[in-house]
This record gives sequence, structure tokens and C-alpha cells, in this order.
Amino acid sequence: MQRSLWLLLLLALGGTNAKEPKNIRYETGNQGTAGIEPEGESEPLSDSGYLIIQPTSDLQNQNAKTITEFREKLDNAVGGILSDLPDTSKKKRRQALQEALNTLTGLSLALPKLEASLSDIGQQQKVIVRLFRHQEEWRFWAADQVRKVMESTEGLRTAEAVTVTEEVNNRYSTRLRGCAGDFIWLQIRFNLDLAKTLDSLHSPTDQLIEASGRCSRIRAKQCHKAVRDAAGELQLAPQDLNDRWSASDQLKESQSTAVRCMEQALEEYTEERLLTETSLHPHGLRDTYRGRTKHICRT
Repeated sequence: MQRSLWLLLLLALGGTNAKEPKNIRYETGNQGTAGIEPEGESEPLSDSGYLIIQPTSDLQNQNAKTITEFREKLDNAVGGILSDLPDTSKKKRRQALQEALNTLTGLSLALPKLEASLSDIGQQQKVIVRLFRHQEEWRFWAADQVRKVMESTEGLRTAEAVTVTEEVNNRYSTRLRGCAGDFIWLQIRFNLDLAKTLDSLHSPTDQLIEASGRCSRIRAKQCHKAVRDAAGELQLAPQDLNDRWSASDQLKESQSTAVRCMEQALEEYTEERLLTETSLHPHGLRDTYRGRTKHICRT
């Protein structure tokens, strides 16, 4: 379902050459006093700019599942051919099975590093989720500042406190989303391209497995031709998978850049938050959370 949605999105934006959309909507929510959600890495944060990440994660998870299933299919087919080869006496039939074995093995060997790269990206994405989650505490800080100003000024500067704290929180929420924006878009494009590559492999792979499986029941010459025709469709497949792996390295670099940018934004937010408290409480009132703000950037 998610794959179909993102395919439609890509087509609507102009196909595989589409540029980054300028109208993707990020929901920011209000700077109110809503409760903090339980810590959970799979739950989308519609109130803190994480809404757009979940579909990209779902698409990547589906690709990872497809790769695992595809590798299992290849391993089973390779095992079957290895079992049949000792009992195959006809030269052309043996050549056919050996060609099928080489092709399927080549595909299988191209998958582990891509699989590992997807796993690395998924683990690092949990860091991005945690960084986004800091915004949930920001609401409590803003609400507490407003309450203190209201009490200390008998309501005279309440509107000012609301405006100031919202401006700070909204500005840094926008920065966090901006930090992650390039990575999110690249992740969408990468996973759509990967899904297309994987989809293109299923039919010729099934044909090759079927051709090698019925070699013992047909004439050796027919067996050889059927296997060669099917294997020919997969000649470039290992290189295609290697290209996707190279693209995953570029995606990981973008992801690391996003994390560094978000961490820097959170550090600057912590400093500005303290300055904001000073401006709101010029007579020495201090945020009860001040001691905790030093830890806001820790993940």
C-alpha cells in the first residue's frame, strides 16, 4: 500500500526525474500542554514533524523484506541445482545447470551488502526519530514559561510570553525538518529505485529457476536453450544491485549530514532557550527545567 502511494507521488511529481517537492506538508501542531507520548520508535510523530518519515521507513522495510525473501528463494534454488548436478550425465544438461548455478549465485552474492546497508540506514534513522522527539518536551517548557510570566505579571505579559516561546519553538522545529528534508527525499527516491530494481528481477529469476528445475525432464538441448535464454535476462542484474548498494552509501552520507545538522540545531536551541528565559524573567525567576536543558541534545 505504501509503495503504491509513493509511486503515485513520484508520478505526480514528474516521474523518476522529479525534483524535490516544495509542497509536502509537515504538521507542526500547537505549542500547548499535550502529554508526552510513550517512547516508541515506530510511531509517527505528526505533532513534531516526523509524519513524513514513517512512509519512507515502511517502504524501506518492505524492500528489506523483499530482499530477504529473494535471497531465500535463490539459496533454495542453488541448493536444488547442487543436488541435481552429481546425477546429471549429459554434457549440455550439466552445462545448463552450471550456467544457472553461476547466475543465481552471482545474484545471491550481490544481496548481503545491500541488505546490511539497509539495516545500517534503519538503525541510524532511529537517531533521527529521537532527535525529533525532543520537540515534545519543548511544549512543556513553553507552557511553564507562560505560566510563570502570567503569575509574576498578573497576566499582563502572558500574550508576550506565548508569542516569544512559540516563535522559538516553531523556528527550531522548522530547522529540524529542514535538516532532515534532503535525506528524507533521497530516501524516497532510493527506495523507489530499489523497489523497481527488485521487481524487475522476479520474473526472469523465476523463469531461470523453472528452466533449471525441469532440465531433467526435457531434452538436453532444450534444457540448455531454456536456461541460457532465462540467464540472459539476468546478465546485468548483479551490476544493478551493486549500483543500488552504491546509492545506499550516498544515502547514508546524507543521513549522517542530517543528524549532525539536527544535533547542532538542538544545541543552539538549548542556548537560545536560556536566553529566552532570561528575557521573560528579568527579575531572577528561573525555569525549573533549566538544569535539564543541558541534556536536551543527548540521545
